[in-house]
This record gives sequence, structure tokens and C-alpha cells, in this order.
Amino acid sequence: MKSPFKKWDLILAAFILLAAAALYSVNRYTHQAPASQVMISVNGRTETVLDLNQNKEYTVSGYEGGVNHVVIQDGEVWVDEASCPDKVCIHQGHISGDGQMIICLPNRVVVEVSSGN
Repeated sequence: MKSPFKKWDLILAAFILLAAAALYSVNRYTHQAPASQVMISVNGRTETVLDLNQNKEYTVSGYEGGVNHVVIQDGEVWVDEASCPDKVCIHQGHISGDGQMIICLPNRVVVEVSSGN
């Protein structure tokens, strides 16, 4: 039985996929505003806004007594300690790009990096 696709159809589809991936990558990394601040909120309310370019450690009192320890260093932010049982917020790693977030659902803590606009 003959395949309904011809050789040039497959080449064209591969080219379109590669072009789309290249355009996505260029758009993602060239149009991203430089991040300058870290907004920490608990249960939907902003608790504090910190400068991303100033090294600092901050302890967040989360929902119902939960605690997250946030570290800002060398233009990156991460959670290095948390009282939540699953520790997903710790495993999310270091973030530094505009719009990136670390979320701790049990403690209802959101750490968001933004450009400040």
C-alpha cells in the first residue's frame, strides 16, 4: 500500500516545524524585558517587593503557619527551605526572567520575577 505522503510533503512539514521553533526561540529571548524585582505574595496579597539585583534572604510566613525561605543572589531568586510536605517550590530551581514564578501551593506563596512595569 502506498503512503499518502510524498517525500516533499515530509520535507515541507519538517521545514515548517523548524521555522516555527526558530521564530519562537528568537521571540522568547529577544523580547523579554530585563527583570528587576521580585514580588512575594501570600494567599493572593502582596507581602513585599524586593530588588532582584540586591542579594538578600527573606522568610515568608505563609498560609496557616507555613514558612518559605527565599534567597535572592546574583540576579536570581529561589526557595531553599519550605515547611510544605512536597517541597515542589524548592525543586523549581532558580529563576531570573520576567514573568517566571515559583509557587508553593500548600503555603499559598507565590514568588514572581518582573520587570517592574
